[in-house]
Amino acid sequence: MVERTTIKFEDMPKALAYLIEKVEELDRKLESLGDTSTSGKDMWMGIKELCAYLPTRPATQTVYGWTSAHLIPFHKKGKRIMFLKSEIDKWLIGEQLKSIREIEADAEAFCAGRKERKL
Repeated sequence: MVERTTIKFEDMPKALAYLIEKVEELDRKLESLGDTSTSGKDMWMGIKELCAYLPTRPATQTVYGWTSAHLIPFHKKGKRIMFLKSEIDKWLIGEQLKSIREIEADAEAFCAGRKERKL
């Protein structure tokens, strides 16, 4: 059990500073616990949350277009479209732009394949 002590009026500023420091320390600990709990579990997002989460901040109609073309991972329950944060993160990482050399190599391979088919 916590022992109660009597605080004199002269010691009130020190006691108040101590309490403020402890509250801030507890607040930091709670924030760190909150960060680990959301990152450990997979988070579901609706279309508005997804638009706010994506770096380009697309319009909702754009995201609806992506889902109808199956360009973005999504889950549909009834009429509601939902997105898993982990799947969106993987999708964002997977969309790396190719370098000019990679594009040229792909184009050469494509053209070579077409020439072989014509012969």
